[in-house]
Amino acid sequence: MMAIAWVLNVLALFLGVALGARGLADPKWAAKLVRLREDEQGGGAAEFRATYGGLFLGLHLIALAMTLFYLRNGNFVLGVGAAGAAAALSAGWAFTALGRLIAMWRDGANTKFNRLSVAFELIVAAALGGPWAVWYFSVA
Repeated sequence: MMAIAWVLNVLALFLGVALGARGLADPKWAAKLVRLREDEQGGGAAEFRATYGGLFLGLHLIALAMTLFYLRNGNFVLGVGAAGAAAALSAGWAFTALGRLIAMWRDGANTKFNRLSVAFELIVAAALGGPWAVWYFSVA
């Protein structure tokens, strides 16, 4: 039963990675998927790439990596789990910033709001990911 649970987990994580990668690459597809559209202020593509692309991709990608690491090595420590949860959130924030940066580059969304948002998202990502990074590099 546990093996089935892990197989389903990994498949769901791959689905999330695929959805995020597609949203990051194609904000119009993401907008259509969630039945939303840009408003008259512009810059909506940045939000679609950041949230429906970067956030989905980052969270699912780090969770997939952690799952595969666990399945390969088999050991789990509570502190590592807590740091891993923070790492997952950190990846989400970092990939949100990536989506916004791509939109600034590809979609002409280089606005003050997006520049400040990228800075904020990267600061939060660094703060959240600190414990995991310290753990990872201390055992690597």
